[in-house]
Parts: sequence; structure tokens; C-alpha cells
Amino acid sequence: MSKAAITISALAFVLVGSNLWWASRVLDAGITQTYARASQEVTSELLTQTLAVLPVVAEAGASREQIVAAARMPNDRTEPYEKEGYVWVGQLGLKFNAQGKFEKAIAGPEAPTQ
Repeated sequence: MSKAAITISALAFVLVGSNLWWASRVLDAGITQTYARASQEVTSELLTQTLAVLPVVAEAGASREQIVAAARMPNDRTEPYEKEGYVWVGQLGLKFNAQGKFEKAIAGPEAPTQ
């Protein structure tokens, strides 16, 4: 093999290697962006729900039904459900005592944690 053939082969190998590296970086960036966008959407939904619930909770004597209704998103087709002592409305978990008074709100399992 001549020196030129060895040099060309080495350069072709380096070119293919660098292209594979760039392709993996682009793929990784795309996946990262997708997860970041999903996290932002969940956080935005949770914030919207929380801000909608705050004025209702601030009212003395607000009922469980009023609070749950305030937490529902306008385009939400899923029904609130109860699990582990919380009423889950989208990403927001609402805890009520036996008398139906609001006690606590937590972020759902889909919400990002810090």
C-alpha cells in the first residue's frame, strides 16, 4: 500500500468517526430538548392549576367541589380521581380532611422535582 492510500484511508476513517460523533451529539440534543419541553409543559400545567386554586382556597368556607372545579383545566377530559388520600386533578394532588376542608396540595408524579 502506498503512502497516499494509507493517508486517504486514515482521513476517511477520521471523517466517518467525526460524523458519527456529530450525529450522536445531535441525537442527544434532540432527546434532551424533548424531555425539557415535556417538563416545561407539565410545570406550566401545574402552575396554571395552582394559580386557579389559590383564590378559591383563600375564601373561608370553600367546599371540596369548588376547589376541585377550580383546579380542572378548561380542556381537561380526564376526571379527578382519589389515590392515597389525595384527589388528583391533572398534575395537582389535593388533600382534604374528613370534613372536606382543604389541607394540602402537592405536585404529581409527572411533575419535575428539585
